Amino acid sequence: MADPARKEKEARLAELLNQTFEDNQSSSAPKIQRVPLFLRQNPNFYEYCIPKMISFGPIHHSNKDLKQQGQHLKSQWTSLYIEEYSKLPLHNGNKQMAANYLYEVVRDNIMELKKLFSEDVIEGYSDDELIWMLFEDGCSLLYYMDHIDDQCPEKLKLKLDQMMYTWRDIDLLENQLPMKLLELLSKRQGADLEFLLLNLFYMGDPKRDGKAMIRLTDRPKWNHILDFERSYLLHPETEQNITNQNGANQMPPPSPPTPPSEAWQTYKNIRDLKKKGIKVKANKRRDLWEWHKISFKSRWWFSGELTLPSWIYNDATPYFFRNLIAYEMCPDFPNSFECCSFFSLMDSLVDDAKDVKELRLAGVIQNLLGSDEELAKFFNDIGHDLPTKMFNQVYTSDAVPISKEYFQVKCEIEKHYSSKWRTFLAETRTTYFSSPWALLAFLGTLAGLILTALQTWYTIHPPHPKK
Repeated sequence: MADPARKEKEARLAELLNQTFEDNQSSSAPKIQRVPLFLRQNPNFYEYCIPKMISFGPIHHSNKDLKQQGQHLKSQWTSLYIEEYSKLPLHNGNKQMAANYLYEVVRDNIMELKKLFSEDVIEGYSDDELIWMLFEDGCSLLYYMDHIDDQCPEKLKLKLDQMMYTWRDIDLLENQLPMKLLELLSKRQGADLEFLLLNLFYMGDPKRDGKAMIRLTDRPKWNHILDFERSYLLHPETEQNITNQNGANQMPPPSPPTPPSEAWQTYKNIRDLKKKGIKVKANKRRDLWEWHKISFKSRWWFSGELTLPSWIYNDATPYFFRNLIAYEMCPDFPNSFECCSFFSLMDSLVDDAKDVKELRLAGVIQNLLGSDEELAKFFNDIGHDLPTKMFNQVYTSDAVPISKEYFQVKCEIEKHYSSKWRTFLAETRTTYFSSPWALLAFLGTLAGLILTALQTWYTIHPPHPKK
């Protein structure tokens, strides 16, 4: 009889040798999933990823607190959406017919919809429970997207504060619904989704003002609302280097390595740069918020100019950006870490409230969070969890093309900052010519020295009298 321990060892070795691995890049779209585990383990990060007012989808569906305050709202919006849907020619005002039709649309596509969720997210739910959940959540969300209006929250049967909390919750990674579901349930089978997504993003401005405000990227399809908003904030060129759905590598050839002297970062914050003659300037071009709108120029002998995108930071900002970062760090979502790279750069520029003040005075930041200290803490806290710290501080990677753009800007800043001649001239100008009065005093002193020198010269070398 064989040794049981030996049989167990052979069985485990056979299991190891026959392991197969799922290719994260091969899936056509990332699935609806939880925030990555290592971010959930940080309570200071994860608290911004949990809905506070309303839940959509299966992840927080069982939360009793959210059910008490959010379920009634979703039921109301679903009923109102069905009423509007019934007015389409297909249903001739028959609400029961419209309700049955929408429910059957979800039921008929439930197997396809289930594939859009991670297995751990939907385990424990029966198909009937998922069908009803997705039917009600999808209809209510579409109604919300169509009727949100920050000037008239009563359209959603809400007060302004309730509307803002629900709007913030809709952006959370763990509160997403598949875009496929919204396409199936929308009044025009997805043809109206672009306008509804923008109407949600701008809290009703497009519908209220009758403007389409369309500015979409080249991506043909979005996975969910958060994915759309991330794509909307990106320039199309920034996503051209991502591996496509067929796995073809579109990345550029590797660039030559950066010399260590330029890669080594010696400046600490915005105030350090200012002392060396580097000024910060807000991007004034159209779409001024785009993350890739960064540049640095050395001007004349001593001055430099760092151009950054402009952003408004408010109470929703800590939630929105943390969830974008969590989405970029999902293992099945191939991307170039655009949001992570931007905040890695900002974290390298901001140490405390004084740096935030410099950015605010330059027009780069509009701070609605309450204090500069609070915004500085946000930049510092969010910087601790960024993966770009590993490849965006002292070296770059071909696996993340956009990191090179930020890395190059940092190298150009460092080259200017470490130039002794330029920094000497900048510090001299800052010390002695920081105000018009200092310049006038210098010119007056210089004129006095010139006159004194002339007087001394003429005393030693008096002019000879003419004969």
